Amino acid sequence: MIQSVKLGKEFVVVSENKVGVLSKVAAMLADRGIDIVAISAQAAGGVALMNFVTDDALHTRDLLAKRGLKIQENTVLLLEIEDKPGALVQITRKLAAKKIDILNIYASAPASYGPCTLVMATDNNQKALITLKH
Repeated sequence: MIQSVKLGKEFVVVSENKVGVLSKVAAMLADRGIDIVAISAQAAGGVALMNFVTDDALHTRDLLAKRGLKIQENTVLLLEIEDKPGALVQITRKLAAKKIDILNIYASAPASYGPCTLVMATDNNQKALITLKH
């Protein structure tokens, strides 16, 4: 079910929760030809968090910094997995068996029932990477 697993970069943009903020960030990236591979966004208490992975981490970092956005960059696991029942169970059981805590998880939508990208941060990404490759 796991087709590939590697380390990658996730960006977290923190802003005031205002209408149009996500649209502005998405437009900034699109205008530079940067594709959002996976995204999760939520708001609570007037604060918005946008977690995303792009196809060009270097240019994403530079662009967001130049625009003065408050960002955090995290190392995450990027898994290409089959979109079928049981895929998440297989992954989470492997990590639980090795006592690896999942801190954050989200995914992309698969294209026509193809593979999707699962983004995951754990308390030990290197150990998780080794565990999921076997």
